[in-house]
Amino acid sequence: MHFEYQWVWLTLLFFLFCEKRCPLRLDMLYFPHIEFIEKHARRGLLLQALKWMVITGTVAALASPVITKKRAPTYSAGRDMVLIIDSSRSMDEEFSIVNRENKFETLKKILKEFIKKREGDRLGMVVFGEFAYVASPVTFDHRMLEKMVSYLEVGMAGESTAIYDAVAMAANLLKNSDAKSKVAVLLTDGRNSAGKIPLHIALKLLKEYSIKLYTIGVGRSGDYDSKILDEMAKAAGGRLFVASDAEMLKKIYETIERLEPSQLKRRSVIETIYLYSYSLFVAAMSLLAYLFLLNRSEV
Repeated sequence: MHFEYQWVWLTLLFFLFCEKRCPLRLDMLYFPHIEFIEKHARRGLLLQALKWMVITGTVAALASPVITKKRAPTYSAGRDMVLIIDSSRSMDEEFSIVNRENKFETLKKILKEFIKKREGDRLGMVVFGEFAYVASPVTFDHRMLEKMVSYLEVGMAGESTAIYDAVAMAANLLKNSDAKSKVAVLLTDGRNSAGKIPLHIALKLLKEYSIKLYTIGVGRSGDYDSKILDEMAKAAGGRLFVASDAEMLKKIYETIERLEPSQLKRRSVIETIYLYSYSLFVAAMSLLAYLFLLNRSEV
């Protein structure tokens, strides 16, 4: 706790000066019995204490006592981004004969690093295979999202590849967003072989909701349809990336990080709680008690 106007306490010097130079003089009452005189003296001390409680409480209220609490930083809804992840069976293969690395496990490691860098953005995730589902709505809770990535497994959404369904689901996830920028990042190593939504509907949704799409083809060039991925990206204001190994994939997400820099977080919110009402309450109650005792002493 601290006081907003600490200089107000200097006014106590004025009251101390008045206490010495111009004290309050009450008519003295004399009684023949000593016990009444002692009782009157004790009442005078109580009146003096109550008077200073009134003065101190009023000065404290004028000095404005406050408690400040620092809340966690809040973020502006500058950008919402959805990561669209292919978890079909083909993602269980190595990138190539030379780089014998599992594509899906490598992707998970890279995604976790990417998520950590998006501190000022809301992120969501759509996972697809034979069907698509929302693994996470757009959120600032990146720790939860990182944990979600750890739980992803190849084949958990089926064996085939429903690319267009996944893109449409990402568009629906972002359609009600009030962010200034909406981005989707699609990663796949296959061709569309499942789902119910045609390509033109998926692209229409992206345009309708002003969503920029980046596409990433991973693995051997013949595994995925680079022409379709390029068409989708250009139609939605993005671009196509290709990755034949883990290092290339890592650099692609770093490039997207530069192309779509994370929004800066706002300053921490300072909550101020004013406590002057408590000081005023003490002063008011002390004043009432003072006046009551003062009137009784004059009877």
